[in-house]
Amino acid sequence: MAAIDGITGNVVFAAGYTTNVHMWNATDSANSIDTTPFAPAGNSRTRITGLGEWSGTYACWQPATISTTLTVAGALYVANAHAYSVNITAEDLPTTPFGVSYRTRIAGLLSADGSYDCWLDDTVALPTNGSTDTLTITSDAGDTLVVPIVVISANPRVSADGSDREVTINWESNGDFVEAGNFPVIAATGNAEFIAQGGREYVGTILITGISITHNAARDTGDWTFTWVGVGPNAAA
Repeated sequence: MAAIDGITGNVVFAAGYTTNVHMWNATDSANSIDTTPFAPAGNSRTRITGLGEWSGTYACWQPATISTTLTVAGALYVANAHAYSVNITAEDLPTTPFGVSYRTRIAGLLSADGSYDCWLDDTVALPTNGSTDTLTITSDAGDTLVVPIVVISANPRVSADGSDREVTINWESNGDFVEAGNFPVIAATGNAEFIAQGGREYVGTILITGISITHNAARDTGDWTFTWVGVGPNAAA
């Protein structure tokens, strides 16, 4: 018996994105149901175990060579963009019937929100909230996310020493969005293996309910983090 080093861990999920995966975590839990009657022995509570569920996250590095362009279909401020973040979510709806020990789920409505940062430009008017447009994020490999957006806030800022001279645009999705190429797809479901080392693993069906993406021009951030929930039980080994 020996402690593991973690370097041979892995995530296997054929239905979803796992390229450059480098971290995973999982929580296997069950709710506790109070069954304490009047006058319990020893004046102590009693309990039984309720439905089980398992959930977690895993993270993948973006390809080291990735560079990104942000474009808009209309006139929304996008000049000198240098950083962005995107959060894509799928509501998970309960489908658990009688007679099972673990919760089951299906995907519901999809939505996205995020922000991007631009160096201020002396030829472009400052943005305002309420603007609508279509935002396209494109990698140098041609992977794209196209999302109709509504701007919920714009935060321009300037300092005398030049350390702050940018604007942050915060947005929410406004209709259907399209992921293409290797851009991760929300609501993917299928069998997954979360491997600690060797044969030590969790195995079962999962549903991707969240994707968080960050990237900047300096390339010192570049993680794709996936949030998932189990659909039925897992097999632990």
